[in-house]
Amino acid sequence: MHSLDTLFLDRDGVINVKLEARYVSNSKEFEFMQGALVAISKLSKLFKRILIVTNQQAIGKGIMTEDDLNLLHSFMTSEIGKLNGKIDKIYFCPHLDTENCNCRKPNPGMINQAIADFPEIDRQNSYLIGDSDSDIEAGNRMNLNTVKVDNEYTLAKWTAELMSVIE
Repeated sequence: MHSLDTLFLDRDGVINVKLEARYVSNSKEFEFMQGALVAISKLSKLFKRILIVTNQQAIGKGIMTEDDLNLLHSFMTSEIGKLNGKIDKIYFCPHLDTENCNCRKPNPGMINQAIADFPEIDRQNSYLIGDSDSDIEAGNRMNLNTVKVDNEYTLAKWTAELMSVIE
């Protein structure tokens, strides 16, 4: 029985290593954060669903296309699947931050869309894991439990703590 409902994950800096001053634009540049694959595999057993909410303004800047992003995400979900992890859906915002869209975090548009797609989401038992203040702000705006990770306090470390609490 799942008491944990939905896990919202940011991508860059949470699932994969964030590149310095540039964007991950293809699978060759996509490097999983240490322990992330195993962590997502474990989290897939704990949460009813795992959703990714990621700002991808490289599309808006013309650095990559939506097709490029879809290929990258296919690679990522395939690697996650090899360890029996699952990502139920990926939401991304292609807009530039100057466009003031509703979907770019810290705005909650992607989370609102997820709740429209999965109306049974129980926000009290859902988490948003991100590495930036805008991730945490978006999660807080939607009353999700938020956790900020970084290169030291990673998704893998948070997962280990979570497992120790619920087992």
